Formats: sequence, structure tokens, C-alpha cells
Amino acid sequence: MNLSEKLRACGDGDFSCIFGVVKAAVEKTMGERRGGLLLGLSELPSYVGAYHQVGSNFIVMNKGLLMDVLKTGDRKVINAYVFHILLHEYLHTLGHLDEKQTYMLSEAISEQVLGAKHPATLIARYGINHVIPEAGKLDFHPGMESQEEEEDAEEEGGSWGMDIVQDFEVDDLDYLG
Repeated sequence: MNLSEKLRACGDGDFSCIFGVVKAAVEKTMGERRGGLLLGLSELPSYVGAYHQVGSNFIVMNKGLLMDVLKTGDRKVINAYVFHILLHEYLHTLGHLDEKQTYMLSEAISEQVLGAKHPATLIARYGINHVIPEAGKLDFHPGMESQEEEEDAEEEGGSWGMDIVQDFEVDDLDYLG
């Protein structure tokens, strides 16, 4: 089964399953991998899809944007969005810190493993509004946030509270016992 089929087989927004596909995609295309990550959901400014605080093992995803995407009820779009967000932040956890480079890597990896017309590739290339045009309040678009805005969001993230996603990285549980 190829990675596009594996992503399609994941349940709607099944973070663990989708993250497994993300990790496989990065390992296949770049030969890089790491474990021990946690996922949190938090209310963030609408221009921040997610963030990773350098040196931490946390990826924090924008809960509001995710809820808007879930409202579409379209599994392919939901999983593509989650894939895109997790891929981008996973690349940051691997040390790819330059935003423009990370957006380009996200697009290239998505295209290579999922195809040029897959919604995840289109999100990486054009932004979420390209895939969900009726989502008027989703003003997140790759590259639109400045470094200063992103740092402000990271600093503010903890004050809004966070929901921790249980069993996010299940393939690494053997190492935690």
C-alpha cells in the first residue's frame, strides 16, 4: 500500500495514523526520523496553523482551524489538512527551522508521496482556502505569518490552555516503558 492509500485509510483526523504516514513520508524522501513527540490542540490566532517550540517535544495545532476543517465532513480534505500541518511541524522538530525552506520541503514531500493534485499538496502550495474556498474565516495561508507573529503566538500559546492528544505517537510507545 502506498502512502496516499495509507492516508486515505486513516479515520477522519486520526492523528496517530496520519502522523505515521507523515513520518514514513519524511523517512522515505529525506531519510530523517525522530520519535518522542506529543501533540497538543490549543486556540491560536487564525494565521497560525500550528507551531513547534524549538528544543521541545511538542507540536501544538490550532484547535479552531482544525474544527473548521472538520466541519467539511470530507475525510480526504480533513486528513490532507492534518497531514500538511503535522508534516510542516515535524520538519521543524527535525531541525528545519527556516519557514520558507520548510514550506518548500512540505510541498515537495507531499507531491512526491501523495501526488501533485492531492489536497495536501495543494494546501502546501496554495493554502487551505484553495481546497476549502467556502471557509471564509480560514485566513491561514502558507508563508503569511511573519517570524515575529509566529514567535508571539508561541509565547502566548500556553496561556490559552491545551488539550493533549492521547496516543499520538503509538509506534514509539515501546521506548517509553
